[in-house]
Amino acid sequence: MSEMSDPHRVTARFVHPAAQAFVQRAGIGVAESAPFAALLAGIDETALTAYLEAFEADVRASAGLVDADLAARLPFAAGDRILALGDSITDDSLSWAYHLQAYLDLHRPTDGIRVVNAGITGNTTQEAVARIDLIAAARPSWVIQMLGTNDARRHGSLRARMQSIEETRRNLWLLAELIAVETDAIHVCLTPPPVVEADAEAWGPFQQERITWQEADVAEIADAVRTHDGTVVDVHARLRSAPERWLLPDGVHPTLEGQRLILETVLRELATP
Repeated sequence: MSEMSDPHRVTARFVHPAAQAFVQRAGIGVAESAPFAALLAGIDETALTAYLEAFEADVRASAGLVDADLAARLPFAAGDRILALGDSITDDSLSWAYHLQAYLDLHRPTDGIRVVNAGITGNTTQEAVARIDLIAAARPSWVIQMLGTNDARRHGSLRARMQSIEETRRNLWLLAELIAVETDAIHVCLTPPPVVEADAEAWGPFQQERITWQEADVAEIADAVRTHDGTVVDVHARLRSAPERWLLPDGVHPTLEGQRLILETVLRELATP
């Protein structure tokens, strides 16, 4: 079965009401929001639980394929809290963030390192700035950030870009400043992956929403991310050689293999002195 052959599975993979900022501020957790998540996916809660368990199993198996020798060279300390800040690429139930937790559980099980998935589907850099309170409240020792794909999102027949590149640059700078002031975290930035714009343009659900993406926009944002003063992991460059191999048919979101490649790219960068 392909990753996109079951539409209910796809929705369950990307829709997580408990991640929404206003839901978090209300103190509503995953269990309380499960009925709504199941409703959004068009299934019952039993089926939703089965999907989530299958996602976890897929991630564990995938993470087990990543080079184990990298684990000892990673700069994480015992007890670290790693906040993965992002959009749907991070919010994905098969994402690099969940891969990272599975990898650490497998290869550094006694270190108690926790990955907090702070990905929210649809988020822009501006919306990430607006939830600095939640980022700080997570008390991270690391923030690993992958944002910008939705800044490049274009809407309607005018193909209006969600945020200008000037706005994106400003928000990236603000995030770096706010994370430095509001937390003691080490801040790592990942460039957004490339898109296959012909696939995004043709994808039915995107057509219904009247949204699309252009690779030139995403590449421009990747350039902006590369100016970050701290560590930058160039996911865009790593996946650009054959994006159709690493992305789902929607042209925007990584496959399970693509998510694993993002993790490998992150680990190799962090493990390099």
